[in-house]
Amino acid sequence: MAKDSERLEREFISTAREKTGKDIPEWMQVISTSGESKPNAILSWLKENHKLNHMQANFLSGIYLNDGKPVYDQQMLFAKLFDGKEHLRATYNALQENTLAQLSDTLFIPTKAYVSIEAKRCFACATLTKHNIRVGLDLGDLPFDDYTQKAKSLGAMPNLTHMVEITAPAEVNDKLLSFVKQAYANAHKQK
Repeated sequence: MAKDSERLEREFISTAREKTGKDIPEWMQVISTSGESKPNAILSWLKENHKLNHMQANFLSGIYLNDGKPVYDQQMLFAKLFDGKEHLRATYNALQENTLAQLSDTLFIPTKAYVSIEAKRCFACATLTKHNIRVGLDLGDLPFDDYTQKAKSLGAMPNLTHMVEITAPAEVNDKLLSFVKQAYANAHKQK
């Protein structure tokens, strides 16, 4: 879940010196001398040359490629998601506000590719395209139709089976919200 990645990154940043011998600014300098500029190349270089574990190298690579800033800075992630898609902001705001009005324990957590919509478990997401917002939902075996389509291009969300595409605040209606509540219930039932 997105909130776990954010928490782990914060923990890594706060303990970097203790666990790796260098703080984040020092690591940024070290990486700049590597000559590497691609995520996997930096990750491999850190593991091979500095004996870091995969998670440490992955966080440092991400931070380095994010101009030395945390990857999971929520304000920055939201800004990047809406870059060139500002026309979808009101629709997204309607989705967030209406969902929170009915499911108050819900968190909207931005990632690089989508907004994870979760409580104890992820039950939905909002993926912005140039023209709409794909609301991915955990609807299990519900048959697909013109409204609740088969999920596609939502990000790494294997439990989200369906999606509803919306383009305007008015489309965040009772029908959509009933599916959001159903997705919440599906994800949170006892297993």
